[in-house]
Amino acid sequence: MSEDRLNRIEQKLDKLVDIIESIARVEEKIASNDSKSERLEFRLDKLESEMDEVGKIARQNSGVAKFADKFFWLLVGGVISFAVWAARIGVSG
Repeated sequence: MSEDRLNRIEQKLDKLVDIIESIARVEEKIASNDSKSERLEFRLDKLESEMDEVGKIARQNSGVAKFADKFFWLLVGGVISFAVWAARIGVSG
């Protein structure tokens, strides 16, 4: 083989090595992205379950808040009624 032919083969081998290195870097990036995606998916699943729990608690608290609101207005109405009744008794008595 001639010297020129060997040089061309060597250059081609060098290009192949560069290409293989590039492929290896891309594979490493893909593997890294896969692990990040898995971690993010796990965290999203956890957040989804926590949001479900918060939703349940909010629904439970909604019932308590409605009861407290009704009780408050009932109490206010009772106090006003008592005040009016007491004022009428005081005026006529």
